[in-house]
Amino acid sequence: MVGHAYTKPDENDLEFFESVVGRDNASANEAIMQSYLSKSVMGLESDVPDIVVKPKYVEEVRKILVHCSARKIAVSPISAGLSGGFACPLIKPAGVLLDMQRMNRILEVDEDNRYVVIEPGVTAGEIWAYFSKYHPDWAPPIADGAPPAATIMGDAIERGFSLVTSSFGPQGEMVQGLEVVVPRGDIIRTGTWGLNGAKPFYRWGLGPEIFSCFMGSQGTMGVVTKAAIKIVPHPHAKTIIAWAMDNPEDMQDLTLEVSKKEFGISHNCVMVQGGNWPLVQTRWPKEKVPAEYEWFKKAGIPEWWMNFEIWAQSDKELEHVVDTIDGIAKDFKANRAQSSESIKRWELHPAQVKARLRKPNKIAIPYSLYEAGFLFITWYTPWKDCAEFARIYNKILEKYDFAPVMWIASIERARQAICMPIVCFDSSKPEDFERVQEVNRETTEIMLPKGWVNYRPDPYIHAPKTYSMAGTYYKYLKLVKEMFDPDYIMHPGRLCLP
Repeated sequence: MVGHAYTKPDENDLEFFESVVGRDNASANEAIMQSYLSKSVMGLESDVPDIVVKPKYVEEVRKILVHCSARKIAVSPISAGLSGGFACPLIKPAGVLLDMQRMNRILEVDEDNRYVVIEPGVTAGEIWAYFSKYHPDWAPPIADGAPPAATIMGDAIERGFSLVTSSFGPQGEMVQGLEVVVPRGDIIRTGTWGLNGAKPFYRWGLGPEIFSCFMGSQGTMGVVTKAAIKIVPHPHAKTIIAWAMDNPEDMQDLTLEVSKKEFGISHNCVMVQGGNWPLVQTRWPKEKVPAEYEWFKKAGIPEWWMNFEIWAQSDKELEHVVDTIDGIAKDFKANRAQSSESIKRWELHPAQVKARLRKPNKIAIPYSLYEAGFLFITWYTPWKDCAEFARIYNKILEKYDFAPVMWIASIERARQAICMPIVCFDSSKPEDFERVQEVNRETTEIMLPKGWVNYRPDPYIHAPKTYSMAGTYYKYLKLVKEMFDPDYIMHPGRLCLP
C-alpha cells in the first residue's frame, strides 16, 4: 500500500504465534490457507492469508497484535466470516488472519439490565439455543437471514440487521459496550464498562465516547474481544402478515403510514421487510424456474409486497396490532394508493408463517442456487427514498442482464431503509465478476450524490468515491486510525485506509 511497507510473516513469526496459542492453533499450511479463501456475500475481492492464528484468550490477542505491529505484519480478524463482519474477506496484503472462533463463550446474562456479554466466536445458533434453554423469556438479537453458523458479534459491530431491527434500530444500536485490543497493546473498554468494576449498562459512558470508532470499522482499528449486547423480551404471541401491491411506491408509502403509528403498533413490528417477485424467482436454479412474471402471478406471488412480523405480550394485543395495520392498509388503498386495485392482504400459508418465525432462519442462503454466485450490495436511504432507489437500481441490473432482485427493510420504524439488491451471477465465469463491478461502479456514481450511503463500503469502489466527497471526514478518520493503530497493520486497504 502507498506509504506503508509490510513484512511477509516467516517461520520465526509462526514459531512465535505457536508459542502464544499452541502449535495446533497456528498454521501456514497451504491447504488450510486456501480453505479460508471465500467470496464474501458483501464483497468480491479476496486473498489467501499467509498464516492463520486462533487465539483463545484476550492476552493472546494482545501479544499477537504487539508482535505484528513491531514487525509491520498485516492482521485481519474474523469471527466466522459468514456475515461479512469484522474484516471478511481479506484483501492484500494478506498477512495474518486472526480467526476468533475459539473465543466462543457466553460470559454473562443480566435479565434486569437486559444485556448479554459474548465473545466473537459465539454463533447465532449457539446463543439462540442457550437462551431457549436458560432464558426463554428473552431473545438475543441475532442476525436475521444469516445461517446459524454466523456470529452475533460480526453482525453487531458492523451495525447489521437483527431480528428486531425494524423496531429497535440497526444492530449497532443494540451494543452497550465493547472490549477492544488495539495494536498499541492496550485493552480498551467502552461506555460505563471503561470504569473498573462497572457494568456495561450505558453505552455513552465516560464523557466523549470512543465506542463508535470501532463500529463499522471492518477490522481496521483493533480486535473486539467482548461485546455487551441488549436482549429483548421474547413473547409467545407472534405472527406475520403481508400486504401486496404492484409498485414500490405503494409499498414504501403504506409501510411509512404504519410505521408512524409508533406507540403500540410499529414498536410491535420487530421485522418489516419486503421486496419484489424476483426474490422468489432467484431462490431456485435458473434453468428450473420460469423467467417471466406471469407464472408467479398465477401462483399468487405479488409483484411487490411488505411483511410485518409482529410480537406482542398477549393474543389480544397481537390481534389489536394486526387489525390496526389492516385498517391503515384498507384506508390507504381506498384514498391514497397509486394503484389501489393491486393492493390486497396476501394471505400466507401457516407453514410460511411458521418457517419465517423460526430462528435462526436461512433465508439468505438459497440465492446461490440461481447462478452459483450472489452478492449483497447494501445501501441505506431515508425510508421515503427507497422506492426511487429500487427503480434506479433495478433498471441498471437489467441493463447488465442481471435479475432485478430487490429486498427492502425498515430500520427503526421506517426512519431509514436498508435497500439490498441481490446480484445473482455465475461465479464460474470471470466476465461475470466484471459485470457485477460495472453495476457497482455505475450505481455508486448515481447513489452517492443523492446522499445515500453503503452499509459496508467496498474498498475499491464505494469507499474511494465516498471519501472523495467527504474529505474532512476522511482526514479525521485517518487520525483516529493512527491513534489506535499507528503502524497501519489492521486490515490494510479496508475503508480506503492505506
